[in-house]
Amino acid sequence: MSLARKPKNQSFSLDLTTCSDIIFTLLLFYILTQNFIPQIPLDLPAIENANHLENNTHTRIDVLESGNLRWNETEFSIDSVPDFSVVKDKPVVIFAHKMAPSGVCIELLDRLRSMGITSVSFSGTLKEKK
Repeated sequence: MSLARKPKNQSFSLDLTTCSDIIFTLLLFYILTQNFIPQIPLDLPAIENANHLENNTHTRIDVLESGNLRWNETEFSIDSVPDFSVVKDKPVVIFAHKMAPSGVCIELLDRLRSMGITSVSFSGTLKEKK
């Protein structure tokens, strides 16, 4: 047991030099090993007017927000997709609502491809001007 008193001005000190060295080394390691993928800009055609899409050059299938499909003013589910092989000579455009389930769109695409329809494209609905 020591009877010597500690001086009151002595305080706890923590040397952070090694901590900053480790952080700098980790940061340098991260920067040197990071694979940077260049982003390629993609120019997509903008649709300002849907009138040119309303002609009879394509078959339109709507994917509604509820996940149901609409074709020729008839609404049906993905489980009861009609036979689209009658329109095999025309391209199919899938108009997907922005809140439509993506799984329904992918399953519809797979079913169209299995029917022999290879010309399929996606389109979104136009924004309504306020």
